[in-house]
Amino acid sequence: MPRLTLRTLLAYIDDTLGPVETRSLGRKVLASEDARELVERIKKVTRRRGLKTPVSTHADDETADPNTVAEYLDNTLDSPTLKQVEETCLGSDVHLAEVAACHQILTLVLTEPVRVPPRAHRRMYGLQPAPAATPGRRPNKTLPVGGVRLPDPAQAEHDEADAALLLGMKRYSAATPWAARLALIGVGVALVLFLAGAVFMALPHRTLPPPETTPGNSFAQLPAPEVVAPRPKEPDPVAPKPKDPVVVAPKPKEPDIATALAMASAVIGEIAATKPVDPGPALADPVAAPDPKVREIGRVETHPTLVVTQLDPERPGVWSRIRLKPEDDEPVRSNLPVMALPGYKANLTLYGDANRNVQVVLWGNVPEQLPYRVFESRVKFHPPPTGFDADLTLLGGRIYLKSKKTEGDKKPADRKVRVRVAGEVWDITLPDEKAEVLVELVSWFEPGTTYARKDGTPPKLEGRVAVVTGTAGVAAPRRFRKYEAVAAERQLLWDSGSGGLSEPRPIGNMQDSTPTPLLEADFQKKIARILADAADKAADRAVARQVMEARIDPPPNTPDRDFVARLAIYSLAAMADSTAAADMLKPLVDILKSEVPWLARQAVVTALTAWVARDRANTAVLRAVLVGKGLGEDKELEDDADRLLRLLRGFVSASKPDPDRLDDLMTWLTDRPVPVREAALWQVTAVEQEAWVPAPVDVNVGIGVNTDGYRAFLGVTRMKIDALKKRPIPVPLPRPVGK
Repeated sequence: MPRLTLRTLLAYIDDTLGPVETRSLGRKVLASEDARELVERIKKVTRRRGLKTPVSTHADDETADPNTVAEYLDNTLDSPTLKQVEETCLGSDVHLAEVAACHQILTLVLTEPVRVPPRAHRRMYGLQPAPAATPGRRPNKTLPVGGVRLPDPAQAEHDEADAALLLGMKRYSAATPWAARLALIGVGVALVLFLAGAVFMALPHRTLPPPETTPGNSFAQLPAPEVVAPRPKEPDPVAPKPKDPVVVAPKPKEPDIATALAMASAVIGEIAATKPVDPGPALADPVAAPDPKVREIGRVETHPTLVVTQLDPERPGVWSRIRLKPEDDEPVRSNLPVMALPGYKANLTLYGDANRNVQVVLWGNVPEQLPYRVFESRVKFHPPPTGFDADLTLLGGRIYLKSKKTEGDKKPADRKVRVRVAGEVWDITLPDEKAEVLVELVSWFEPGTTYARKDGTPPKLEGRVAVVTGTAGVAAPRRFRKYEAVAAERQLLWDSGSGGLSEPRPIGNMQDSTPTPLLEADFQKKIARILADAADKAADRAVARQVMEARIDPPPNTPDRDFVARLAIYSLAAMADSTAAADMLKPLVDILKSEVPWLARQAVVTALTAWVARDRANTAVLRAVLVGKGLGEDKELEDDADRLLRLLRGFVSASKPDPDRLDDLMTWLTDRPVPVREAALWQVTAVEQEAWVPAPVDVNVGIGVNTDGYRAFLGVTRMKIDALKKRPIPVPLPRPVGK
């Protein structure tokens, strides 16, 4: 990040920094009163008239030398001279204006094309005698800046000085040729005619009469039937006068989970039936579709770990565990979803052609290990096409790719892996065993996006390819991009919003990209023990779900009860597919509504925030479960469910919070049910920590809102929200004209 120096302030004012540096320096300027005063002083001195040119006061004064100023702006001065120049500029308006004006002029010259006046052009050619130059050469018909040709040389020199102030821009004058004037008038007339036609087309017009048809066969000739208004029925004088009916409000129905799920299924069907507009004929896809055959593709090497797969495509949501015991040699099959549950890391070996194997690391994660947006790692493997050693589709999460040396490999050859990510295709070449490549896909809702029960904004997808160690080749055949050797600690980024693939750039935080993030030894051992214990209890292939449901509410005497519950909550949410998720989500909603005095409710909010963003239809499914579970009372039933879903989909931006929405969070913390209060607290904590996954807050929000403890908690939260509303947001200075 740039330091707050005079040169960085000049770059900040002239807008020559990158967006990240501008944002960082903007925060520093807003936080420093001296910096703000210096910015205003620079603006004033560059606009002040009558300032003279800096003059050297003594022999050792180098600040008035133009070469010194040039070296200062080019960042090539030594430290003592650099310090002397900045001290002189801060103490003298003349020197400060000189340096700032030079920086501004250089910015304009280096970023804007400059037209050279014709007279200056001829003078420069006249410096060199013929035949090296042609002094009488006329580049064009450009007149002097004054607009007329003056025979007086002194006046021409004065006119040329004015031309320099225009920076090469042309001035319209009386001496402009008639052809140029007529062209300008013609353009104006064309614009007027175009606007008149547009206004005429926008005005309403009379409907044309229907065309005449053959006589005797024209419906237009038939007279219109006369419309006779019905006569009101006179009341019978004998009949008794009826009494006004008594309107009885219908009794609210009890929440019905089956009805709510049926409505959610209809919404999912409508979303699935929505077809994109046919763009017409397109170019042939350079990437072939994956081979749909189901066959043995590899094996799991790690034990104990929880890696599950769906063996029966007709039964979604039913996960079977792979590799129960170390001696098991159960294969991984192609075209079936394979998932490492949150927190588990598993090595898979894929069998390539000619015994050329590729190692794939399924990298599951929980916020307790690394506060990052990756949870489960979900992949579908395919038989590799010709010329490739592996072919896979990353459905979500993170994987690592490595070349695995096998018997008979005298010299490690290139391993080519085709990775399909959200419609993108990335061909990765691993030249040797030193190369390790990260591939990642995460989905999330940007704060402030449209929330609707049926057709809301879809989640945003973000993917990346990062070279962790060694070098690797990356190609995007559908985008006709290829990089032969991407160096270590560099990455390519993609997102569904822009749809573009970035150039290789440095990895921002290696801690978020390494396979084994740094953790405290005791803390890491505790998490590893809990995960291994869960894997040992799932001794049968189809009991992983039952084991996790039992562990989300462990007995009070369970060691590390909070950790056991939270890790199980993440795994249960990972196994909840949108097609069969209702049964798995019910226990999580029960925990969210409970009054238990531990941190599992915040883990449920974190897990549901990630789960809702996994698929566009998940919002409708979760809403059906919430309504079926009776979230709220009577008329507030659906409102509270919608409030909770708005919070789970990103209600407040963590970096730029909306003050009005922060006030809404405070209101919902006061008088809404426990799930809404818990999600509102989660949002406040995320904004306070400026993190997508906030660290859990050890507060029992489930206690009654009328207790002294909860009132004290609300007072502290109100102070936090007031402080967040006052947190300065960096606003970049206006960009120079023409940039």
